[in-house]
Amino acid sequence: MRRILAGVALALLAACSAPDYTPVRDWARVASLVADHPAVVPPAGTAAEAADGTLAMRDALATYLAALGRMADDGVLPYLEDPFTDLAPRAARADAAGGTAVAGIGRTLRLASRQNWQAPDLRYAIRTFDPDVQALVGALSGALERDAPGSPEAAAIRRIGMGHALLTEEAGRITREEVVQRIRAEEDRLRRTAFALPRGTPQPPSASTPAP
Repeated sequence: MRRILAGVALALLAACSAPDYTPVRDWARVASLVADHPAVVPPAGTAAEAADGTLAMRDALATYLAALGRMADDGVLPYLEDPFTDLAPRAARADAAGGTAVAGIGRTLRLASRQNWQAPDLRYAIRTFDPDVQALVGALSGALERDAPGSPEAAAIRRIGMGHALLTEEAGRITREEVVQRIRAEEDRLRRTAFALPRGTPQPPSASTPAP
């Protein structure tokens, strides 16, 4: 009986001391919802092909952020094949650098799935993804702002980039209390950015719509 009790005590101690990646998970989930917000669409007047490419970049960013949240929750990623083989060439029609970034993220998601990256791999994963994530954020926010300077949609995407940069900067200390507080604060700022986005935004032109 004493051995059983000792084993239970050790298991509880291990559980209590396990790293908590919940703040990263929560930030990533909010960021994914912001990236996929109905207001994050190309401005009116954007040529149909460019608009479709912008939407492809948006979808890729939202998908990656959802995957990051899943990793932080110790979940298994399902991308045994590159999930962005169709999105990357579409994204390139709006921005060449954006298409390259989408392709890079897709390849890394495939690698993460095949190597079963989960919560313990989060520090390495964030650092690995960040260069392509920042390139995608730059391309997507630029595309959103090209015909609409000062666009709140572009500001929301840039806010996501800032949050991911924070995760990268603090990847080695990501579960420490002071870093957790910074991540929570960034999540709060992102939520407030989302609340400021307009509602009832019209859908962009489809790929079959003639360019103006």
